[in-house]
Amino acid sequence: MKLYEYEGKTLLAGAGIAVPKGCVAATPAEAVAVAANLGYPVVLKSQVLRGGRGKAGGIRFAAGIDELLREAEALFALSIGSEKVEKLLIEERLISVREIYAGITLDSLTLLPQLLVSAAGGMDIEAAARTMPGKLHRLPLDPLNLPGPPQIAGLLRAAGLQGRDMSGVAGAVGDLIRAYFRYEAVTAEINPLIIDAQGRVIAADAKLEIDDSALGRVKEAASFVRTERSGDPLEAEAKAEDIAYVRMEEGNIGLVSGGAGLGMASMDMIVLHGGAPANFLDLGGNATEEKTAAALRIVLKTPGVEGVLLNLFGGINNCRSMAKGIVQVIDALHPPQTIVVKMRGHSQDEGWEILEDRGVPLVKFGTTEEAVVLLMAKLKEKGDRGSGHTG
Repeated sequence: MKLYEYEGKTLLAGAGIAVPKGCVAATPAEAVAVAANLGYPVVLKSQVLRGGRGKAGGIRFAAGIDELLREAEALFALSIGSEKVEKLLIEERLISVREIYAGITLDSLTLLPQLLVSAAGGMDIEAAARTMPGKLHRLPLDPLNLPGPPQIAGLLRAAGLQGRDMSGVAGAVGDLIRAYFRYEAVTAEINPLIIDAQGRVIAADAKLEIDDSALGRVKEAASFVRTERSGDPLEAEAKAEDIAYVRMEEGNIGLVSGGAGLGMASMDMIVLHGGAPANFLDLGGNATEEKTAAALRIVLKTPGVEGVLLNLFGGINNCRSMAKGIVQVIDALHPPQTIVVKMRGHSQDEGWEILEDRGVPLVKFGTTEEAVVLLMAKLKEKGDRGSGHTG
């Protein structure tokens, strides 16, 4: 379960990490009351489950009550990536001297959590990681042998921190590691982790996702209730279809995979060849024609998708049925996105014939890498021509 920022900060604070003073407001009037208690200036932060809210105008500042009312009303009228803003986190405004990125996520290659630290924290950390990979420092986390202060300090020293800054950040990073395992998180990020003029190290933001299967064990998350309106509408649509779908930020390549492992390998290959996955989607073991069609429709609706890779295997599933689902969507929607299919397995010849009749680019006996290369080449060809659907 993805957590809102204020929920994530509640957990971080419980793990010993300093967070700004603040409170959630559900109306402009509540925002005024919170700000009066905190004192001005304050920051108003939209509480949504997707990223990119800063660039979307979801964070505002106010130095007084008139400005706060105006900005609060504007934020409550805002939708970010089709997610309606229903709550604001009103916090004291912090003045940072330095911003750092600290995060833990699962490494798909080693299947171990990986600590990532960068002295270049802030809103464009993703871009910095792509353009300056040397700025992002990594440390695998063995759950049975977690790193101690010396190893954490060594990682921070490599990232360019030293002296008092390194000492304060090391403590917060150690607490973040403990929080990750204590709350059975999938992802735990602080961006930015700031150092203020007084030398305090504070989590100015928080992005946490808890393993759904662990929710019953994480008592601190018991009060984090979700309504049907909460979260990403595409993820809700996928859940209703019994499809495993997770939306990524700022991706351009949509993915439908016939297995979780195949999906993870496909995502790695997309990145290797210059793309950015827009989603993870696993069809599972009951990929009927209707379910395949539903999956493709969801991916095509994912914002930013320019091309789609369907990497499918007909073991339990039937290639003919999956192919019929694909062409059902193509015939109904005539999507502008480029679509490439790699398919092999049960009833593959029948499936291939259905796709070839519609002119869908197809990889029969090749590898996932060949399918990704074909998709990227067709996207480049389409861009060079500047028109038309290539597949």
